[in-house]
Amino acid sequence: MMDDGRSVDVCIVVEGCYPFVAGGVSSWLDWLIRTQPETRFAVVAIVADERPRELRYMLPPNLEALHVLPLAPRICKPGLRQPVLDGQLLADLLYDVLHDGNLNSFDELMAFVARPVRKQPMGFLDRPAMPDYSTLTASPAAWFALTECYRRISPEAAFSDFFWAWRNLVGGLLAVATAPVPQAATYHAISTGYAGLFAVRAARQTGRTAAITEHGIYTNERRIDLIMADWIVDTIDAGMSGVDPRIDVRQFWIDSFESFARIAYQGSQRITTLYGANQSFQRQLGAEEARLQVIPNGIVLEKFAGIRPEPDHPLTVALIGRVVPIKDIETYIAAAAIARRTLPAIRMLILGPMDEDEDYVALCHRRVVELGLEDTIQFTGKVDIAEYLPRIDIVVLTSISEAQPLVLLEAGAAGIPCIATDVGSCREIIEGAPDELPNLGMAGRVAPPMDADAVGAAIVELAADPSLRTACGKALRQRVRTYFTSDLSASRYQALYQDLMA
Repeated sequence: MMDDGRSVDVCIVVEGCYPFVAGGVSSWLDWLIRTQPETRFAVVAIVADERPRELRYMLPPNLEALHVLPLAPRICKPGLRQPVLDGQLLADLLYDVLHDGNLNSFDELMAFVARPVRKQPMGFLDRPAMPDYSTLTASPAAWFALTECYRRISPEAAFSDFFWAWRNLVGGLLAVATAPVPQAATYHAISTGYAGLFAVRAARQTGRTAAITEHGIYTNERRIDLIMADWIVDTIDAGMSGVDPRIDVRQFWIDSFESFARIAYQGSQRITTLYGANQSFQRQLGAEEARLQVIPNGIVLEKFAGIRPEPDHPLTVALIGRVVPIKDIETYIAAAAIARRTLPAIRMLILGPMDEDEDYVALCHRRVVELGLEDTIQFTGKVDIAEYLPRIDIVVLTSISEAQPLVLLEAGAAGIPCIATDVGSCREIIEGAPDELPNLGMAGRVAPPMDADAVGAAIVELAADPSLRTACGKALRQRVRTYFTSDLSASRYQALYQDLMA
């Protein structure tokens, strides 16, 4: 932890990325802090556990404090004398938070966690003290809350499966509830989930304000992760109809994250996202219309001003992104096999960090070998994208979920046409938003998610027609220059912070 105890202007709360994971939202956060040089920041970085982590960014000079919040802190062995907690009240509050997404119950749970209690036996020997994380998760009261909520939420599921889900979900919730709160004028979460919960808790505890900025909708991304998860065993057979009032453990996970989002939306004064379509999901989970705002991403145009295509380079397609499941690198690899049938000399790059999910990286390498693409596909790891752009003819994005991907904007600034799946704001970037008048034209192609045939066909179409590539690249460059600049985006966040701190 880097902290001198002073209050800052903005405390950013982020889960699973900055400053320990490179790329994506982390790069955006580094940009955000650096574009607000007069604003003093702290960051609460929520991580999985207490393992040491390496910084992937040189911290900006106006980032005055870095706090690390592990969702699974070490549990201390209980002593002979234990704080006495009301197990029934704890069970009721946790049920209301997890099942209903009730902000009042969340407030009461935070008060419960902060309420001093005495140890027994012989409680008269010492002063009451707040229960710690170990007491809240590994005590008779904690066990009662677990079994009571199992009975009320998912009694038909296997108890062992519910136990591990509870340990993760409630363990993370209570880690958020017991972590120190930095002093700040406002708290800015970069998702719902645990980050949103901490920002709301901090704001309500200090009497300040909270805001949420969502790039992708956290609940949707977690739903995708959980539906695809093979480590969750479904023990309830809903039959052919799929309709069953019973709650299995997989649904318990999904419902809990939706409840966290409801609390985060209710407790935030401002809720921003990168494009309008995202707001429909926020409204469904209780976000009030008056609190909603769209702030698109922006890029520094000057960084790409000098980029010109290198002559006589081989036809090159690139996916720029982390090698993780949500980027669906497998579909890109399958599309490469399709494109190579027509264009045997095509070069396909995968530019991005490979250290986040070693198992998935290994799977992607196996797919390349299985399809005989060793001479076509190259994994580069993390690189300076600007150095590669002059040698790239088409950028491809095959993500299952996105918000407003910077990679498409950066490609556009360099005049490179793009092929993207129809997720997030990709269609608006490539085809133009409904209110873009006049429409600046097609900037590439949009394909259904997880459709290697469609992606492969789009690659072949653009690769075979240099004039089409030029026209699409020109349209995308103009769109980026008109709507997606760094200066415009930074000014909107400056105004947001001024409003929140007023």
